[in-house]
Amino acid sequence: MVEHEDDSLIKQVEFYRRRLAAVAESAGNTTETAAMAAAFAEAQRVAARGLRSAVELGLERGLSWRQLAELLDIPASTLHRQYRSGAAILTARESPPDRPDAPSTAGRVPPWFDTFVGRERELADLTDLLGRTRLLSVIGPVGVGKTRLAAELARRVEPAYPGGVRWVPLAPVTKPWQVASAVGTAGEPSATGAALLVLDNCEHVIDGVIDVVSKLRASTPQLHIVTTSREALRAQGETVMVLEPLRADAVRLFGTRASESTPGFEAGAWAGVIAEICDRLDGLPLAIELAAGQMDVLTPELLLPKLADRFELLVDAQRGPVGRRRSLRDAIRWSYDRLDEAGREVFARLSVLPGGFDEQSAAAVTAGLGLPRARLSALLTGLARKSLIVLDAQRPGRFRMLESLRAFGQEVLLDAGELAPTQVLLLDWLVGFEQQLVKYPGGDELTTIEQRIVAELDNLRHAVNVAATIGHPAHPILSILLARFLANTSDLAEVEKLLTDVLSNPLTSPPHRSNALTWLAKNDTRQGDLDAAVRHSNEALALARELDDVETLAIALTSVMFTRGSTGDLRGGVRVGGELVALLRREDRAGLAGWVLNKQAWLLVADGDLAAAREAIAESIRIYESRADQAVPIAGRFANHAGMSLLHTAAVTATLQRDDAAAAEYVTAVLAMAVPDRDTVLSAIECAAILAVRQQKYALALTLTAGTTAVGRPVQEFWTRHLEAATSTAQHAIGPAAAGAAAARGSSMTVAQLTDLAVSGGTPADEPLTDVLTRRELAVARRVADGLTNAQIAKELSISPRTVDSHLMNIRTKLEVRTRVEVALWVDRNGKHTRLPGV
Repeated sequence: MVEHEDDSLIKQVEFYRRRLAAVAESAGNTTETAAMAAAFAEAQRVAARGLRSAVELGLERGLSWRQLAELLDIPASTLHRQYRSGAAILTARESPPDRPDAPSTAGRVPPWFDTFVGRERELADLTDLLGRTRLLSVIGPVGVGKTRLAAELARRVEPAYPGGVRWVPLAPVTKPWQVASAVGTAGEPSATGAALLVLDNCEHVIDGVIDVVSKLRASTPQLHIVTTSREALRAQGETVMVLEPLRADAVRLFGTRASESTPGFEAGAWAGVIAEICDRLDGLPLAIELAAGQMDVLTPELLLPKLADRFELLVDAQRGPVGRRRSLRDAIRWSYDRLDEAGREVFARLSVLPGGFDEQSAAAVTAGLGLPRARLSALLTGLARKSLIVLDAQRPGRFRMLESLRAFGQEVLLDAGELAPTQVLLLDWLVGFEQQLVKYPGGDELTTIEQRIVAELDNLRHAVNVAATIGHPAHPILSILLARFLANTSDLAEVEKLLTDVLSNPLTSPPHRSNALTWLAKNDTRQGDLDAAVRHSNEALALARELDDVETLAIALTSVMFTRGSTGDLRGGVRVGGELVALLRREDRAGLAGWVLNKQAWLLVADGDLAAAREAIAESIRIYESRADQAVPIAGRFANHAGMSLLHTAAVTATLQRDDAAAAEYVTAVLAMAVPDRDTVLSAIECAAILAVRQQKYALALTLTAGTTAVGRPVQEFWTRHLEAATSTAQHAIGPAAAGAAAARGSSMTVAQLTDLAVSGGTPADEPLTDVLTRRELAVARRVADGLTNAQIAKELSISPRTVDSHLMNIRTKLEVRTRVEVALWVDRNGKHTRLPGV
């Protein structure tokens, strides 16, 4: 009779249980230290094998990792890690033995047999720092190239150290008390003068390193010490250099390594794809080198999609110069395994946040771990110090996780059955923002909510995809929320797709369907498809009338109001707005009424009824202010989309009424706001242009209007007439040549530059910032050097991909180069540190 696998596992578990009891009894019957240590070691082995059999039995019987973890009262990630590693759950803290001696690992600087690429600036900085400090630590994330840089530094400065350069690899060292033995005599004074000691890979025995370094600095004054680690020693007098991932040199490194392993490889032919590969790999040299090593069997184009399974792909069968097999997964696990339990739990959950995080978003995805806010803050600080997360240089107060580390964290969550629950925590948290917005808050409260949403836009975009993948009911809510904010930055194609997906989703409720149709109608209008706008707004209203929901009806009626105005029925739109305001007043919905009054005012402006428009604006501002915190400065109260839109309408109205002083104040207020609403900003800049004509600043006016025209957006007919009149006046005033020069300056400026110019009222300058390239060409070239694709450059500079192509053609011609790699190298030599205001 064949024994069932389940029966076999039961017998194994029972065997290990009995064996563990016997070992425990044996340990209790002895008083000899050696016998007790042997018994404990045997208990560990038995417990580990018993754990594996017990887990396999549970899985065989249909239990999940989460259920098994709950039975054992430990985190699922701990259980899974112990199962995979073959270790028992219970471990004992180790103490140094009576005789901790071990052979020294000190020796000469290890040789490398490939080309050292990049890091010239870092080498120069480190060389300078070594002349001014006795303890220098090079820290950075996994695979960033700390060991290689330290070795190159040691070879470069060797002539300056007559006492010699000694290299101590600490990767083979497993216990802190073994560091002293590993260093051995390498830290002893030299009779011939100053010496340099390099301690490589300190993070796993950092306490031992701190102890040894402290003693050596006290006993050997002529000794200089360099350490490489994923975290600083935080010792007194330590100088720390944080090694960042590669930027421009990433593409060059890939090309160099690919050419070394595959003679004849032409990096220039694949420059764009290689740049994208390097970007996906975070600019980490280890990952880039492992990827380049695949060029003997793959092309860059074939490699790119395989990066979704990077850990299976990025493995090197050869051993490196320090004797360790190179694998991206193993390199990351080296750091992960050295975290405490809470650190591992938090690290893994942060991996579901591709858009970075602060303490608030980190708290959202770690909910359920029972961590007080102070404890979570300390864990984030610890992860940052260990280079497992990094500060976001572009957004103060936020952290981000490198993509490879994120992929590892999600792998941990998936293995432990925690990925989906953590993603749901993210979805639920983001839905909360929509729930706050439907209350129509005003003033500073609305500003705070919008700033939070803008900070989390990338996470919101990710959440929409997750919700769609797992069929979560939050998908319609999150898609509409994302579409609303992307519409303000003119990502109209993405907005249309988001809203179309909502309408095709069977989980979408009637209120959300009506709201999606409303925002789709607005998007249709901005794209110039007025027939679709009318159709979608009417469908939204028909759905809304079937619901007992004032907010949904108000939003649908506002859509109808605007589509009528866009199709030329301005009076009809105004009438709908009046009826809606009356309804909202009856329902005591002042906040929503104030929002609609602003929309109605814009239709009145377009219809030429400026007096009525100003009355509507005044009432809207009164309602808005009544709901704001008066202790907050006025700029802060209006620094959200609703407030910005209201002040923009006021600016246009005052401009057309020739109330130039009021118009200038409104324009300045709008342009000073850090609110991502490009079309509103462009319209305010055009108000500034009209005011400039009245002040006889004709060149300034032409520069501003040419700039907004070059960026492009839909403009209503009445506004076009006023702009054309102002432009014509300015052109006749200064003549064709000067007018052409002013317009040319504006056409090459970014929205940020135009904004600064409109606020300052100064004279723009378009002199080349290098001897070769213009301002805009240098901006494009820098982004090529940063590894951005043409589409990414276009989005960042608010220009079209075709314009980027044109600038690149001019750049290649002027620099006499053929490839993006050569452009990047030129920037590295000539344009990296040139100050470029506003770009």
